[in-house]
Amino acid sequence: MNDGIRRQGAISLRRMSICLAKPCKGWHHARMLPLFIIFIAGVIRGYCGFGFALICVIALSFFYLPSVITPLILCLDIGASAWLFYKTRALVDWKSLKLIFLSAMVTLPVGSLVLIHTPVNLLRIFLSLTVIFLCVGLLTRKAAMRTPGPGISCGVGMLSGFLTGVAAIGGPPVILFYLSSNRSVAISRATMIAFFFVVDCMALVSCLWYGLINEQVCLLWAKMLTPLAAGIWLGNFLFKIYLNEERFRRQAIMLLMGLALVSLAKGVGLF
Repeated sequence: MNDGIRRQGAISLRRMSICLAKPCKGWHHARMLPLFIIFIAGVIRGYCGFGFALICVIALSFFYLPSVITPLILCLDIGASAWLFYKTRALVDWKSLKLIFLSAMVTLPVGSLVLIHTPVNLLRIFLSLTVIFLCVGLLTRKAAMRTPGPGISCGVGMLSGFLTGVAAIGGPPVILFYLSSNRSVAISRATMIAFFFVVDCMALVSCLWYGLINEQVCLLWAKMLTPLAAGIWLGNFLFKIYLNEERFRRQAIMLLMGLALVSLAKGVGLF
């Protein structure tokens, strides 16, 4: 009797091992889902000039560890930014962007110091609510404000540097700054692309310094490069053929407001 039970147990274990060894359809779909996320985020990045990182941080957190996601997104975003920057470099408003970068360098260390004493989630909630409020204001405005002077550019740079030092969330002030001005959409988009390209390069240097870019990150980067390139190309193509300045501003502001809502939900601990 014991022999029969053992025989049946051995057969069951053999069947189980065969089932586990066989990749099921659901597992295949689960492996394809991150590639689809990268493609969609790439389309949005190619069209609007921003949004890739936050979309990927939230969506890929269901598949990978944060220590893998951060350097992976930086590597992918730099690739995307480099191509878009090459295409739009002639349109970049370097005058205002230089002021923003120089001002950001002053307040970035201050933000890092505040990080030691202030909970990041509290600052995330405050920034998200501020961005939502400003987005609603921009959506209800009938006309864009005049091109801001050097003082406002420096103020935006200081705020962006401070928020980058505190919680690596310095992008929204710069996005709102360019979307709210009377600059053409093409110039605003090109300047935002240049801004994120430089910021990503600086962050990548930090990741290399701390040894966060390992073999797993490089393999995932190689796998995700194709859907990213396809998404960026499609987004850039859609921007060219469907360009309508007023509609683009509204779409970009609504996207930023949606990302701020997601950030707010993360800040209050909904996921």
